[in-house]
Amino acid sequence: MRFDLPTWIRHLRSVGGDLPSPDAGLTAGDLESPVRAACLGGEPPATAATAADPGEIALWWARSDPRVDVVAVLDAADPSRRTVEPGPASSGGSLLPRDSRRAIEVWTDADLAAMHALWWLAHDHGRADWAARLDEVRRWHLANTQPDNATNRPWAIHVFLLAGSPEDEHYAQTLLHNAMAMEVEPTPLGRVLLHDAADALERHLAGD
Repeated sequence: MRFDLPTWIRHLRSVGGDLPSPDAGLTAGDLESPVRAACLGGEPPATAATAADPGEIALWWARSDPRVDVVAVLDAADPSRRTVEPGPASSGGSLLPRDSRRAIEVWTDADLAAMHALWWLAHDHGRADWAARLDEVRRWHLANTQPDNATNRPWAIHVFLLAGSPEDEHYAQTLLHNAMAMEVEPTPLGRVLLHDAADALERHLAGD
């Protein structure tokens, strides 16, 4: 059975439980600090992220640090600039290029993390062009990646739910299922992301 967005909001908040404290460990690797700053409060670093940083990290920092040049970050990830490597990521359909240092699962996780942040940036800056690029990437993932093989962190659930198709909702459901598969409840990072996705759905419904 498909849910409407208000039901999804309630469901994500229920599954997410209480948000972790601002000083809780999120086990988010290099994304820990920018996720904490965007969702739990915290100071930006002394030096702003740039297009030279991994795209998902720069885009997450951009949510809380206005010094980050989002246009430059997206330009650096543009399909016309990437070195072609074998595999579907070389087609340009993904948001981030895949480099040889990352396994496909790690890279897919990073691309979904970047999508999660880009939705907020497009929304908050009123950038229809960023929203259009995000929609292209969403459709590419729907056709080319399997969330159950890629990540147990529920990045970008809101991006798929807002698309509204049964296929998108199934993708979102799989992301949520994976976040719960190994634990009785989501990890601290999972709880943060589920509440952040619910916030995004609420903002969309409110038209803010």
